[in-house]
Amino acid sequence: IAILNLMGEEDEVSEEQHLENFHSRKSMAALCEFYVLKAQTFYLYEQYSEALEASDRAAELIDYLMGHISSAHHYFYRCLILTALYSEVSELERQDYWLQLEANQKQIKVWADNCSESFAHKFWLVAAEMARISGFDLSAMDLYDRAIALAREHDFIQNEALAAELAAKFWLGKEKEEFAHIYLTKAHYGYQYWGAKRKVESLEEKYPQLIVRTSGKTTTQTKNRTTTATTSSNLGETLDLTTVMKASFAISGEIVLSRLLERLMKIAIENAGAQKGFLILEKGGNWAIEAEGSVQEDEVSVLQSLPLNPIAASGGSPLLASAIANYVIRTQENVVLNNAAQEGQFTRDPYIAATQPKSILCTPLLHQGKLTGLLYLENNLTEGAFTTDRLELLKLLSAQIAISIENAQLYKNLQEFNQNLEQLVSDRTQQLSNTLEALKATQTQLVESEKMASLGGLVAGVAHEINTPIGVGVTVASALAENTTEFASIYKSGKMKRSDLEEFVDIATQSSKALLINLERAAALIQSFKQVAVDRSSEERRTFQIRPYLDEILLQLKPKLKNSQHSLKIKGDSKIAIDSYPGALSQVVTNLLINSLIHAYEPGISGELIFAWEQEGNRLKFEYADEGKGIPPENLSKIFEPFFTTKRGQGGSGLGLHIVYNLVTQKLKGEIECLSEVGRGTKFIIKLPMQIDSPM
Repeated sequence: IAILNLMGEEDEVSEEQHLENFHSRKSMAALCEFYVLKAQTFYLYEQYSEALEASDRAAELIDYLMGHISSAHHYFYRCLILTALYSEVSELERQDYWLQLEANQKQIKVWADNCSESFAHKFWLVAAEMARISGFDLSAMDLYDRAIALAREHDFIQNEALAAELAAKFWLGKEKEEFAHIYLTKAHYGYQYWGAKRKVESLEEKYPQLIVRTSGKTTTQTKNRTTTATTSSNLGETLDLTTVMKASFAISGEIVLSRLLERLMKIAIENAGAQKGFLILEKGGNWAIEAEGSVQEDEVSVLQSLPLNPIAASGGSPLLASAIANYVIRTQENVVLNNAAQEGQFTRDPYIAATQPKSILCTPLLHQGKLTGLLYLENNLTEGAFTTDRLELLKLLSAQIAISIENAQLYKNLQEFNQNLEQLVSDRTQQLSNTLEALKATQTQLVESEKMASLGGLVAGVAHEINTPIGVGVTVASALAENTTEFASIYKSGKMKRSDLEEFVDIATQSSKALLINLERAAALIQSFKQVAVDRSSEERRTFQIRPYLDEILLQLKPKLKNSQHSLKIKGDSKIAIDSYPGALSQVVTNLLINSLIHAYEPGISGELIFAWEQEGNRLKFEYADEGKGIPPENLSKIFEPFFTTKRGQGGSGLGLHIVYNLVTQKLKGEIECLSEVGRGTKFIIKLPMQIDSPM
């Protein structure tokens, strides 16, 4: 604390003198401790670069502090310094920082596991800062609160204040000033209670709009007059300011609304000398009793939202003098009655008439000139129980009470916001999951449609290729039929010559040969197409030779190739065979070739389409290339993505190369790579296992 309070003032002893003294005593441990404290001080005043420099010096000497509590301070504050600087450094430095954070946090975790009271809150505060710089906001929110709670539980006031300050900065970074206000107020009171005067002033200077300063005077404005009381002088020795400070800090230290109201009622009843009390807050435009306590009861009833005058609502008895409460709400003046049943303007109030109470005090809770609640207290054993000193104490606490209630309500809203946010994230995740499943189903359907379209192309190829031999066969058979009819007529007339017989035999022989040749050609084509179609539809695995099967695949594509005037170049060992899925390879080849016909060449431009393959160990390297216009660099990384196409308006589905990628990597258990240069062409390199079960 002393070092904190000296910051900003002129040092009487320079760092050089420190060094001389330390070296003269040969106390490296003391020198290291000096740098640890210096790093801590610079950090608390947000001079992070200087803090890191001091921490680096301490790190060089940290071995001298092993087993000393200052070594723990070093690791703790070094983590906080690194997280503070993280956003300002390069990516390479960030990687180094993160490795240091993980290593230091591992050490702090060991200490926390062995001494939770002293180190657990430090571990969770560093974890919160690491979550913040990683963008894990929901985790950070929870971790800050965990660190604050543990520090408070084990009376580490300075670290509770520090954790609250860091939480406030986190919320300021999210532009949530109302949430930041909650934590800054807690930090402000924590540093104040700890005695770090300079730090308190620093916070007030940096966040004047978010921190309410405490002063020696309290002013209460009413409709008719303004009364000012100088609390620091008037209370004199009769009021223990330490009690006020402890009560104020106890109130400011609680942020959960239900626990705050419970603690608040106990503090108010105990310090004001009351038998019972009520806290009245505005809810939904109406004023309601939100907390009730008494000296006879250990428990405080909270958050019940009871009406001020329950007679009209439910026929029950009133809990307090509602006329007094309504008067304070209207005038914002204090009401102090020494004998409520005998004096003042409220003797006719139904509650007072029925219960004949003695001492009553009702004071407004004001924050920034706005009425936020009422504190109503009674003592029915003693007249004049609520003295001037006790009223002054409550007036001193009233501002903090109002702030703490507002903060707790904001925090409650914050918790609800977090829960709603988590639910929203969960719902959104489920929606995205459902959308993804729908997209997958749609994609599967489109892929199947693409397969059917490919089979349709196969049928068209079959029809075109078989048309020629079948056409020739029909012509030959027709001519043979005419010759046979004519020959039969000559034979029946009995005028047949030897030459007629020889001519018919010659025609029949040639026709039958031609017919047989064309029918065999048609049968071979049908068998070839049938094999490709079976391979595609059944997706059965078998051993097949690359060259003959490639010829069968290309046969069906002849019509498309003839129309485009492209030439084919095929090079590879015709004996190479693989054990794989021929149907999948057929579809890969077809889609690659059609992709070139659609995308690689402008209309009227022709080029060479190249297929090549070779065996490399237990893999087949299969290449397909065109000499077309190539793929721009910005599109090269997207070509295997589903639905990506540059020919959307010209019938491109964007699924051709996506299907190729899936077939190669999943069905054929291989790899595919695309190389392309604009204006020079595109090459696809596919590497497949020679046997589907063998490793690549």
